Amino acid sequence: MSTQDLKLFDLLDGLEMTKSQYEWLARRFENMTAKEALLFRGAMQIEQPQATCDVMQIANQLEHYELLYGAGNDFALGNFVMEHIFYPSSQTREFLDPAKVGAAYRQKDGNTFCDGNFIRLSSPLDLSQNSDPAMLPDRGDYGIRVKLASRNNMEGIWVGFPDTSEYMDSSHPDELLLALDALDAETLTECIAVDVDCCLPQLRDILSQYDSAAELIRHAIDFGYVWAEQGQGEPRWLDKWQAVMELEDCHQLDYALDLAQNIHCYNFMPRDMEVAEYGRLLAKQDGVYPNDALLAECFDAEGYANQKMKNLGLSAAEHGYVSWNGSEILYEYSQPPSSPTMSM
Repeated sequence: MSTQDLKLFDLLDGLEMTKSQYEWLARRFENMTAKEALLFRGAMQIEQPQATCDVMQIANQLEHYELLYGAGNDFALGNFVMEHIFYPSSQTREFLDPAKVGAAYRQKDGNTFCDGNFIRLSSPLDLSQNSDPAMLPDRGDYGIRVKLASRNNMEGIWVGFPDTSEYMDSSHPDELLLALDALDAETLTECIAVDVDCCLPQLRDILSQYDSAAELIRHAIDFGYVWAEQGQGEPRWLDKWQAVMELEDCHQLDYALDLAQNIHCYNFMPRDMEVAEYGRLLAKQDGVYPNDALLAECFDAEGYANQKMKNLGLSAAEHGYVSWNGSEILYEYSQPPSSPTMSM
């Protein structure tokens, strides 16, 4: 058990727990990123739970807590509040004492200083969930996680993306900043990557694909953005991305990022979509679907879909039917394949 895990278990002194509860907490603590561990410590100060099942619910709902990074005293908190939350004009700030602003903000319910930062409850926590806490997920909700180690911390620290914080430097998410703090490292050049955990099972042996932790983290950050945006809400985007990866036999993180940026270069039909529904969608996109209600009712949407699927050369994949539409693929992260496998 790592030093971080032991420190987190110390917060549970005096609480009774079953074997299954202990085992779940051990897995959850081992999987926590540096940011999650900090949020958990702050949450324990705020909630002061009296039962282990409540502790497990807290550990599984850390998204309800917000980290104000570096706001470790009233003065720093006041500056953070005025720079990131309320935005008073420069003339107004001349008459606002940061320490007084910070103290007023701190005195709200559900707030606490923790390890040089400020933790606040940003949305109500639900401790009344009926599910068995031992059946809850034992890791955070991240698209990808990388475990980094350094000379000063060989046990390693997980860092997860996308970062869920609203307040972060877009170039250096506070997940990474907190991990570097925990590793006692100033830059990623002082770190090595020792493990990777990705939400997409198609991407395998990611650790072996990179020679440096810096390059891996850069791609992990971008993967986190892709995972969070999911095509900016485009329906079935994730299914299409995975189907495209299957078509192109993609198992590498950099190639997956390129395919995400070129997903418009592929035709796609979800597996669970009715053929007739797909036909109507395609006909409307192609401008051949009748505008008249009577003709629309008689239109052979299923026949149109079958013809289009044949013409498009759609191949069956686990997540749908997919084919390359002939558009040029642009590569930013990976090298173009020497002999393209794309099919019309």
